[in-house]
Amino acid sequence: MGGAKESPRQKMINLMYLVFISMLALNMSKEVLSAFGMISEQVTENNISLQERIITFETSIESNYQQEGKIWKEKKIAKDQVHEIATRFLTYLSDLQQTPPQKEVKGLKDPINDYEVMDKPDYFDNKFFIGSQGVLKPEGQEFLDKIKAFKTGFIAVVDSLNVGKSDENYVNLINDVTEIFDTETEVVNRSGAKTSWIEYNYFGFPEVATNTKLTVMKANVLGFQAELLSAMIGGQYKINATLANFDAYVVSDKAAYFPGSKFSGKIVLGKKSENLQPKSITINNSEIDPVESLNSEGEIVLDFTVGSVGTRDITGAITFIEGDDEPITIPVMSNYEVISRPNDASVQVMGRNTLFRNFDNLVKISVPGVPANLVTASGPGVVNKGDGLYTIKPQKGQELELKITASLPDESIFSDSETFQIRRAPVPSILFNGKEGGAMSRSSMISGSMSAIYDPAYGLESTVKVRSFTVKIGPKSFECTGNALSAKAKAALKKAPKGFDVSFKKINYAGITAGQKQSGPSITIN
Repeated sequence: MGGAKESPRQKMINLMYLVFISMLALNMSKEVLSAFGMISEQVTENNISLQERIITFETSIESNYQQEGKIWKEKKIAKDQVHEIATRFLTYLSDLQQTPPQKEVKGLKDPINDYEVMDKPDYFDNKFFIGSQGVLKPEGQEFLDKIKAFKTGFIAVVDSLNVGKSDENYVNLINDVTEIFDTETEVVNRSGAKTSWIEYNYFGFPEVATNTKLTVMKANVLGFQAELLSAMIGGQYKINATLANFDAYVVSDKAAYFPGSKFSGKIVLGKKSENLQPKSITINNSEIDPVESLNSEGEIVLDFTVGSVGTRDITGAITFIEGDDEPITIPVMSNYEVISRPNDASVQVMGRNTLFRNFDNLVKISVPGVPANLVTASGPGVVNKGDGLYTIKPQKGQELELKITASLPDESIFSDSETFQIRRAPVPSILFNGKEGGAMSRSSMISGSMSAIYDPAYGLESTVKVRSFTVKIGPKSFECTGNALSAKAKAALKKAPKGFDVSFKKINYAGITAGQKQSGPSITIN
């Protein structure tokens, strides 16, 4: 949010998005369909955890309101309002996700887990749209209205808070909700044409994919609700802070450690201050000198040798004397990961072990326990796209060696390599105006264009440029240069009566090799 560190919820949503990009294909394997189902189940489990957090936050606000009254009244009202808004929307989404009747999904055996037959878009296409042009039904408009109602209602609750328009956390939250649930802005599809948000995201997708998207939408709703409640609680505690309200948390200098290496980190109190002087510090049953360990920012520096592989706890307590009062003890509870040293790097080419010649092949590279920014890959035609993603464009030869290096947490260097076979590129799908056939209006055909698109499952990054093609309008054929109809072809289209068949042949596209020229879609003028 707003340049801040991403929350675990947002990281999870981003991961889901990458999965959608890599997995959505016209002809989906049973394994991919099952993978969608498993993703949906995992997000559902995460949603349960979010609901538990929300209950904890709501209970905390309610309890503080009962004890302190006036100063928590505004937040209690906001808590109740956002609960009603979120619950109403979540109930609608759950009803929308109910498995369609048996007659609408042929072959369905298990209405919950039989993902492999949920490969057709019919159910949601028929529910939201009229025909094949993406025209909305009342149910489709209702879906958009429900999303807008949640967005506007949520923002109204944030604006109702006294600090809602000035506190950075609230401003960033409003911006994120506005962006995530923006259904009004048109989207540019793969053919370069603008289309509505709902058509781009929900028309023509397999039922299992749409169900997963709706589950992710639930995760967004719950995540934003939890973030708002957390911000309200944290903000009020900050206003009323004393040493008794402070929390102690451990900040590790590294994401993970190897066995026998040195742990390095700090214990930070809720508010940094050089005037905070602890009376005593105990970490993992060992006493720490409160003078030597405290830096100028009020942070308690930790430095010890880590243990064996696994999740290791950091527990203890910090004791302060506030004025003439009794000692105040702040508990310390955290953990860190100890991981095995990597033996090899993970290289994924969208499920393949080959690279396509003269094309940008999208590759995911990672080394267990090492952040993506500390991993590098090199080889012919390799380009770093960031976040562990690379493109490889092989030119010559039958094999390509990819070399991987990584800077490990103990500052040593890890090296590995992967060899790929180089193959001729597959045949792309040929589309006219983004369609593989069917009916099309005369005006759309005249202004339309030809495109060649590779299945995302191949991991090829770019759309292929069409150089030329032949179009047959009734009994006559016309040669066209580039991806658009020639002037003669357009003139013939204007004269052709309704019901005429238009077909495309001899498609010549970039990167083509001998024998790869292919036919395109067959379209009827409506």
